[in-house]
Amino acid sequence: MAEHANSYLVRHRPWKLLLCLLPPPSTPTMAYQTPSLPHKTNPPPNFFSEYSVVVNVPLKEAYTTLGTSAGHERVCRLSKLSTGFELLEKDVVQLPVKAHPEGKKLSESAVRTASVTDGSPQGKGDGMKITRQHFTMEETVPILFGLIKKNVMLRGTLSWSEDVLAALQSDGPQAALDLPLEALYETISDSSGGIQTWKVRRFEAVKEDPGKTRVSERIEGWSPMLLRPIVQREAEQGHQYVQYFSFIFNFSYSFGRCQCAHGTVSYPV
Repeated sequence: MAEHANSYLVRHRPWKLLLCLLPPPSTPTMAYQTPSLPHKTNPPPNFFSEYSVVVNVPLKEAYTTLGTSAGHERVCRLSKLSTGFELLEKDVVQLPVKAHPEGKKLSESAVRTASVTDGSPQGKGDGMKITRQHFTMEETVPILFGLIKKNVMLRGTLSWSEDVLAALQSDGPQAALDLPLEALYETISDSSGGIQTWKVRRFEAVKEDPGKTRVSERIEGWSPMLLRPIVQREAEQGHQYVQYFSFIFNFSYSFGRCQCAHGTVSYPV
């Protein structure tokens, strides 16, 4: 009976199946009102959110997919607002950058607008080298209870440390324990007043189970006051896409096997 119900969901209600595949959040979404200093957006942030969840994959896979360009498009397209996406060029900056001279790691910096010559000169200083993946994403935002839909173009960067990635891929999690396991997502919209988002992701192996990873997100951003309630709500809801990661990663080319409230189901991908 349960298998029949799951088969029906796969064929006729795939969105309901997706909902049952989501793991329960380990820490509830919470908004906070104190921006980190120095401010990561200009004007200073006026919407905030943070979140933490445990995903059922090892640290290397979590960091590679959620923290680098390897999985960036897949993760962004999980948003119900996303209607277009394009990866652009990559470049490298070195911390600290001019706008954040004390920032020695991504969570202390904002690097979207930094020039490749802004940071410490190559070969000098102890600043971390950061890879930036530039991208554009189009979102279709419903307004007035969905009566009007507005297209918004976002331009941004996803930034991470290749040193961390190399350590994870060569020697495993232990080699990266002394490095900040972080990735930084930054965007600005071409319209709607230039909404800015600064989102840092932190990764930590779960000591009790090396097959799981805790991913924490912190969002700070700026929005015109009229749009702030909408943007705040979307910021809090946006954390849920980290939870989808366990779902999309467990796909294989032939069959995916996922646990849901009604049992294990198998279905073609």
